Amino acid sequence: MADMTATELPTPSAWRSRAAAIAWCSILAGALSGMLMGLWSFNGPFPTPDWIGDYDSLPRRFLRLAHVAMFALGLLHMLVARQITSASISPNIDRLGLNAMAAGNILMPTILIAAAAWEPLKYLTPIPTVALTIAFAIAAWSAIRQHKGASA
Repeated sequence: MADMTATELPTPSAWRSRAAAIAWCSILAGALSGMLMGLWSFNGPFPTPDWIGDYDSLPRRFLRLAHVAMFALGLLHMLVARQITSASISPNIDRLGLNAMAAGNILMPTILIAAAAWEPLKYLTPIPTVALTIAFAIAAWSAIRQHKGASA
């Protein structure tokens, strides 16, 4: 992709490949974060770090939410990419949807983990939420257009 001219656009398979790489890295990060949290959860071999607190503390809830988000957003990323690349609306809208999904997939768990360390960062969560909403809306629009085309 680095040697493309300004007029060339990535192919749907290139976008899908990029999305799959980000999605699988997100899922891997979810597994690794679960392994790390397992070291102190449920009477694990290590004590819970003081900054994380007990089971009901806000930092620990942010970490658990980030862990789950890594898995869920990774899977959703694959689905969104498949939908958008299989039923294109327009290259610019497709690109917006795929970039928004990538941003949301990366930023949501990152911000949640950062908010576990410094709570005021929780106010940044609307940024990935908006990005994800844009991606889901474009995927839904693509699916509706695809359905209308198939039923015509």
